[in-house]
Amino acid sequence: MFDTSNYLRQIFNSPLAIPTSQIAKLPMGEMEYIRVGSGKPILILHGGVGGSDQAYLMFRKMIPDGYQLICPSRPGYLGTPLSTGASVAEQADALASLLDYLQIEKVLVVGVSAGGLAMYSLALRHPKRVQGIVAIAAIAGEYLGAEQQNKLTQNLFFGDIGLWMAKESMVYFPETMVKNLMNSEGYIDPTRVEQGIEKILQNQEQLGFIAELVSCSTNYRPREAGTLNDLAQAAKASWFPFAQIKCPALIIHGTHDAEVKFYHGVFAYEGLASKHKERIWLEYGTHFGFYFSQQASVAQQKFKDFIAAVLPLATA
Repeated sequence: MFDTSNYLRQIFNSPLAIPTSQIAKLPMGEMEYIRVGSGKPILILHGGVGGSDQAYLMFRKMIPDGYQLICPSRPGYLGTPLSTGASVAEQADALASLLDYLQIEKVLVVGVSAGGLAMYSLALRHPKRVQGIVAIAAIAGEYLGAEQQNKLTQNLFFGDIGLWMAKESMVYFPETMVKNLMNSEGYIDPTRVEQGIEKILQNQEQLGFIAELVSCSTNYRPREAGTLNDLAQAAKASWFPFAQIKCPALIIHGTHDAEVKFYHGVFAYEGLASKHKERIWLEYGTHFGFYFSQQASVAQQKFKDFIAAVLPLATA
């Protein structure tokens, strides 16, 4: 059994291993991005309270060798000003312009949570640039926000005091922090919550992953404009015309997601006109079900298999 408190404190006291970001000068404004690896490109569109750093942390271990990872900060996040594109359509156009800047013709696009809005819009507005899409707990249309309206985010991630409290609370009370996270992101009964907490606390890799996200996301101020804009854009969103999207698609969603309700995944999957479309419904999965549900390993393998199918690597 490892020393949980000491392990977490080491993470919080050490700089996150995140590659240096770059700034693209686009016609509509600047866009920050992280680009790592080589080979066929995968574009990761982060969710709320995110950024290029969060996208990299969430997927750096998920992408097989032979692919490159492109993680932009969407408008309003970190080094990308909101003026680069506040609306969903403007964000899609800015992303297409980023591909021009990077001299990339086509990408596989992964949209997480609020990043789903820009992903679906990109697939609709610039279909020739999209090789395929992967929606992970992604917003697909009408969104009124979670019933708790990002309560955990507001309590933990707003301001310097919140930053200090989030880290100190996790060091001394990791069980409480994980419990709050699970309760705020999913509709699950107390017994399943306790079972989930026990598994995470015994899994050093999963606990470290949460700590890295907390360390990253508690730097809230440079993410505030984007987060508030995401909420505003999502509140007035309508369902996308999914029948116009024909590229290969993989939809992953937790059945008990309290942040982006399960029907977002179902509605998107059933409406897509893709000849090649797959889905995985994470039973009792919360908003972070792709990482922490009982089916997480199955979903992650399917994610990798889908990448290999849509972006096959040349064989010798």
